[in-house]
Amino acid sequence: MTDPPLSVDALVEEAAAKAGAWPGEVPFVGTLELLVDSCLGTGALNATGRQVLHKAALRHLRNLRSLQAYVDTDPDIAGRPLPAPVVVTGLPRTGTTLLHNLLALEPAHRVLRFWEALQPVPSDAGGPSAEALQARAQRWLDGLYGLVPAFRAIHPASATGPEECDALLQNTFASQHFDDMFDAREYSEWLAGAPLAAEYGHYALQLRGLSTAPGRTWALKSPSHLGHLDALLGALPGCTVVLCHRHPRQAVASYASLIDALRRAYSDTVSPEVVGGQALARAATAMRRALEVRDAAGDSAFVDVSYRELVGDPVATVGAVYRRLGRPMGPGVENGVRGWVLANPQHKHGAHRYDLARFGLTGDEVDAAFAPYLERFGAVVAV
Repeated sequence: MTDPPLSVDALVEEAAAKAGAWPGEVPFVGTLELLVDSCLGTGALNATGRQVLHKAALRHLRNLRSLQAYVDTDPDIAGRPLPAPVVVTGLPRTGTTLLHNLLALEPAHRVLRFWEALQPVPSDAGGPSAEALQARAQRWLDGLYGLVPAFRAIHPASATGPEECDALLQNTFASQHFDDMFDAREYSEWLAGAPLAAEYGHYALQLRGLSTAPGRTWALKSPSHLGHLDALLGALPGCTVVLCHRHPRQAVASYASLIDALRRAYSDTVSPEVVGGQALARAATAMRRALEVRDAAGDSAFVDVSYRELVGDPVATVGAVYRRLGRPMGPGVENGVRGWVLANPQHKHGAHRYDLARFGLTGDEVDAAFAPYLERFGAVVAV
C-alpha cells in the first residue's frame, strides 16, 4: 500500500479537485498544518493511521469548501437566528450522550444527525440526497466499528441518530476528536489553550446553514466544549449549558480507555501510561477553564446533571432539566424517554470495562488534579 500524501499543499489540491477551487485563502489551513505535522512528529502512525488522517483531512477540506460555496449562493445564511440553543457538555464519559439522546426526543428540538455531521450542507443545496448521505454514513460507521470493534460498546451511534456537534469543529481542524485519535502532542498543547473564537464562529455558521426549518431550538452536545465555553457562549449568545457531572476517577479512567481503543487502530506503539497522563491532564485543564468561565458568566446559564441520577432515574432527571429550562416535559416526551431507555439498556453493545491502574493513575492523583472541582461539586459526583 502506497502511503497517501500528507503535505498540506497536496491535501488542499486534492480537495479542490473534488469540491472546487478555492477563491482565496483556504480557511484554517494553518491548524491543519499543525495537526498533520504533529501527528507525523509524535503520533507514530501506522499505515492505517496515515490513511485515516489523509481521508479525514480531505473530508473536512471538502466540507469547508462546500459550505463556503453554499453561503456564497445565499449570503443571508450568515444572518439566520439561532434561538438560544441547549448545549450538553461535561467531562468525557459523564452521560452526555445518554442525555442528548433523551433530549432529542423532544419534537421542538433540532439535533445534528450523524449523516448530517459528515457533510453539514443541506441535501437540497445541490448535493447528494438525504438517503444517499444516510447510506454513506452507515458505511462510515461500519468501517469505524470494523476497525475499532471495542468502540461500539464505548460510544454507540447510528447513521440517523443524534451526533456530537464537535463534528462541526472538526471542519476547522480544532477538535478534541483528533486529540483522542492521535498522539499529536504539539497540536494537543495548542488546542488546550487556544481561544477558538474564529473556529466557533464557523461552527455557528454551519448550524445556521442547517437551520432550514425555523422555530426549532438546537439541542447540541459535545464534551469538547468544556474547555472552550468562552468561545461557545460567544458564538451562541443566550444558550443554556447543561453540565453533566461524574466523579473524575470514573470519568478519567473511562476516557483513557476510549483514547487507548482508538489509538491502537492508528498506531502500533501506544503506551497506556502516556494515554492516562494525557487523559488526566486534558480533563483537568478543561474543567479548570470551564469553572473560570462559569464564575465569570454566572450560574444562571448552567444546568447541572448528576451522572448517578441520570442513569438511576432518567425520566426524573430529564424532567428536572426541563424545569430548569422553564418549560414542561410533555407526556409524549416522558413516554418517549421511558421507551428509549427500555430499548437501549446500558451495556446494550457490551460492557465497557476500565480502571485507573491500567493507565498508571491512582485515585488520589485524580482527586488532587480535580481538587477545586471536587470541593465545589463533591455532593453531585458522590458515588
